[in-house]
Amino acid sequence: MLVAYNALVYAWLLAPVLIVIVFSFSADAAFVFPPRALSLRWFRYLAGRNEFFSSAYVSLEVALVAGAASTVLGLLASLALVRGRFPHKDLIEGVLMGPLALPSIITGVALLQFFVLTGPSDAMGRLILGHVAVCTPYAIRSISACAYGIDPSLEEASRVLGAGAWRTFRRVLLPLLSPGIGAGFLFAFITSFDNVTVSLFLIGSDTITLPIRILTYLEWQFDPSIAAVSTVLIAVTIGAVIGAEWMVGFRKRRASLP
Repeated sequence: MLVAYNALVYAWLLAPVLIVIVFSFSADAAFVFPPRALSLRWFRYLAGRNEFFSSAYVSLEVALVAGAASTVLGLLASLALVRGRFPHKDLIEGVLMGPLALPSIITGVALLQFFVLTGPSDAMGRLILGHVAVCTPYAIRSISACAYGIDPSLEEASRVLGAGAWRTFRRVLLPLLSPGIGAGFLFAFITSFDNVTVSLFLIGSDTITLPIRILTYLEWQFDPSIAAVSTVLIAVTIGAVIGAEWMVGFRKRRASLP
């Protein structure tokens, strides 16, 4: 019964994704399920739409920068929250997790008002800073979960054997945190790349991200080309997850070698 229940839940979750993938290979000009014929027509159509490529480049650039910055900030915050001893630590952690609790539209409006008053005039800078604010809590959660599982006596042993604080961090703590750091970057990257609500308030005419481009396209046209874009994004996401898992697994195997 448990296996059947799990299979039903996964089928319910994956069915919309599978339907989108099937639609992307449809030869029809409208959404007809099942498709009457299969074709790469909509992928060839996308190859000639430069606006999708430019938006994908913007999304990739923002996601890489925001993901890296969020991971660094998340690492520093996680070390302070897990290893630090200071008053009101729970309150500070709750504030750092605030973007996860607030509705995205409120976060977007607040960031827009903040940047209008004090922030940069550059649209790309606003977009990156806004995404960092939204993505950092995911990095903190992932890295903190990994840090809580590390025995502090390993760091103490390193210090006792003569290693300084920086060397202990670099040679002992950082390798042990690598799975959490990798997961944190992946979560931050995907959250930034797929963000719609916050990006909607912060984009400029030359910094339209791919999700916003898709949303705008759907306002005027409704054809399987959007399914083709979604299929490409699904493939990229799966590839990123598999790549991150392979890298972390490779490091674990290498660390276990004599």
